[in-house]
Formats: sequence, structure tokens, C-alpha cells
Amino acid sequence: MLKFGVKSAILGSAVYYTIDKGVWKDSATTTAIYEDLEKGMSPYVGELKKQIPYELPPLPSNDRISYLFKYYWNCGVKTTFKFLVDLPTHTSNAASKTYEFISSSLEAPQPNANASQEK
Repeated sequence: MLKFGVKSAILGSAVYYTIDKGVWKDSATTTAIYEDLEKGMSPYVGELKKQIPYELPPLPSNDRISYLFKYYWNCGVKTTFKFLVDLPTHTSNAASKTYEFISSSLEAPQPNANASQEK
């Protein structure tokens, strides 16, 4: 319960801070806040980039992002509908296998009466 309280307090203070600074106001205020943040962080970011030897690849263009988004969206839609089309088959296969498993489990092997008498 204490962990939940600490997380809630951190989240609440972050939301309060952003509201107090005006992040959620009009776009002009938000742009001004972003520019101030960028000016304040730029020396540290430049220093950090010098320390990290890894270069990030350039971001893809808007056309490429749009194409990729459409492509993967369509792949997701096709896969979802393929699953829905095959759902009755998968359901009947699962039901028959479940029935076979349960019926084989209920058919317990009969103990051999002669084997117990011989010992």
C-alpha cells in the first residue's frame, strides 16, 4: 500500500507541476516552455552526445512513416480477420482435443486382480 501511495504522490506532483508551469494551456505557452527547456538542456545534451560514441540514424521522412504506418496497420487488420475466419476451425479442434483428453483421463486403467493375488 505504501508503494502505491508513493507512486500516486509522484504522479500527482508531476501532473501538478506541468499544470502549474502551463504545459496544458494554449499552444503558444507550450511552445515557449519547450523552447526554454531546449535552451536549458542543450549544453548538457551536447556534452552527453560527445560521451556516447553511438550515432543515431536519421529519422525517416514523413512519407516513409506514413507508408510504414499504413503497411503495418493493414497487416494487423488482415491478420485479425484471418484469425476470425479460422476461429470456428480452431475452436472445434480445441473442443475435440479437450474431449479426447478428458475421456482418456476418465478411462482409468483397471487393476489386474491376478497380479495382486500372485504377490
